[in-house]
Amino acid sequence: MKRKIIVLGSDFGTLDMVREAKKMDLYVIATDLMKTSPTKTAADEAWMISTTDIDLLEKKCREEKITAVMTGASDFNITCARELCKRLNLPIYCESDYAWTVARNKSEFKKICKEVGAPVAKDYSVTEELTEEELNAIHFPVVVKPVDNSGNKGMSYCKNREELRKAYKYARSVSKNNTIIVERQLHGPEWTVNYVLADGEIHLLYFSREHHQPGELANLYSLMNTSSCYLQKYIEEVNEKVIEVLKRAEFKEGIAWVEVMLDDDGHFYLIECGYRYGGDMSYASYEKVSGFNSIRWMLDICLGVQHTKNDLPSPLTTAYLGTAATYHLFALKDDVVAKIEGLDEIEKLPDVMIDMPKREGNPVKYHACMGTIRIYGKTCDAMLDNLKKINNFLRIENKNGENMFIRFTDYEAVRKEFMAGLKQFGL
Repeated sequence: MKRKIIVLGSDFGTLDMVREAKKMDLYVIATDLMKTSPTKTAADEAWMISTTDIDLLEKKCREEKITAVMTGASDFNITCARELCKRLNLPIYCESDYAWTVARNKSEFKKICKEVGAPVAKDYSVTEELTEEELNAIHFPVVVKPVDNSGNKGMSYCKNREELRKAYKYARSVSKNNTIIVERQLHGPEWTVNYVLADGEIHLLYFSREHHQPGELANLYSLMNTSSCYLQKYIEEVNEKVIEVLKRAEFKEGIAWVEVMLDDDGHFYLIECGYRYGGDMSYASYEKVSGFNSIRWMLDICLGVQHTKNDLPSPLTTAYLGTAATYHLFALKDDVVAKIEGLDEIEKLPDVMIDMPKREGNPVKYHACMGTIRIYGKTCDAMLDNLKKINNFLRIENKNGENMFIRFTDYEAVRKEFMAGLKQFGL
C-alpha cells in the first residue's frame, strides 16, 4: 500500500513536490480552497479544506493515515503545517520555534546579523508618533518596511519626511506586527543566495542574480538566474558571516536563503532571510546545473529522513557554465485574466517548466506574480534563446485584449553579467 502524504496549498513549489513525490511512488493529496490548480490536477486526490482548518485536517489525516505533510514556498502554510504535524506526531519541517520566528521576522534576523557582525543597512529607531527628534536623526533616502511580510509587500522608498509618514502608515496597515523597519536605502544589484542544510551544517548551494525590466520598479525582479558574477567577492566577504547568522538562528536542516545587495559603496549587505523554498523555485531547474535534487531533499525531510553532513553537496566555490533561471510573470495592474495563450507551445520547449497557479477567470492584484516559468540552459545564451521564445508565445490578456504582465526583454544585460562572472573565474 502506498504511503499517503498531503500538500497544503497550491503555492509556488507545490507542483514540483507533487511531481517528485509521485516519482517516489507516494500517494499525494492536495488541499486548499481553490476549486482547481495545477497542483491539485497533478495530485492523486484533492480536498476542499482550508489550510487554516487544522481541526478538520487533523481528523481527515488520521482517517486517511497520512504519513507526511508538505508545503511550498509559503511561510503561511509552513506555519499551518507545523501545527498539524505537532498534532499528528509527524516529522516537522523547522522544529525550532525560534528558527521559525527569525525566518518570518526581519527585525529578529537583523538583530542576529548585528550580534555576529554581518553587514546590514543602518536603521533608525522610530515610533508611530514619528517625533521631531526621531525625524531629525534620519538621513534620507530610506526604506520603510514591515517585519513580517515577504515579496516586498508593504515596502516603500522615501526621500523626505512626508513620504516617510505615508510609508509608515502603509506598512502598519499590512502588518500584524507593531515594529516597522526604517533603514538606509541601499543602491545596487541584488542576489538571492541559497544554502542547503543537514544536522546543523550549512553549505552554499547557489548564487542567483535578480533582474528587473528597465523602467519598472528596481525591486520587481522579473528574471532571476544563477550567475557567478561577484560570487568570489561574496564568498570572501560575507559567506562565513551568513552561515554564522543561520546557525545562530537555529536553522539546521532543509533549505535556507538570504537576500543581499552589493551597495554602491562596494560592499555586500544582508536584507532578509527565508527558511523554505524561495518563491522563484529555481531549485527545480538547478538540478540540471549541479546535479543536486533540492526537491527530493525537502521531501525526504517531510518523510522523516535524517540527512547527515555527508549527504550535503560540496559548497559552491566556482562558476558553472550552465544556468537555471526563473521568469516571474508580474501583473501590470489589478485585473482579471480573460485569456492565456502559448502555454502548450512553451511546454514543448526543451528545459522549460511552467508553474502557473493563475488561470482564466482568476483575479490578480497589481504587481502580484501570476506564475513562474523556470528555464535551464547549458549556456546563458541557450537560456536566453528559450526566454525569447517564451516571450513570443505567451499572451496573458484581460477582457479588452490588453497584455497583463511585465515582459522581461533586457537579454543583453543578463548575458553581459553572466559572461563577466565566468571571466572573474578565468573561464
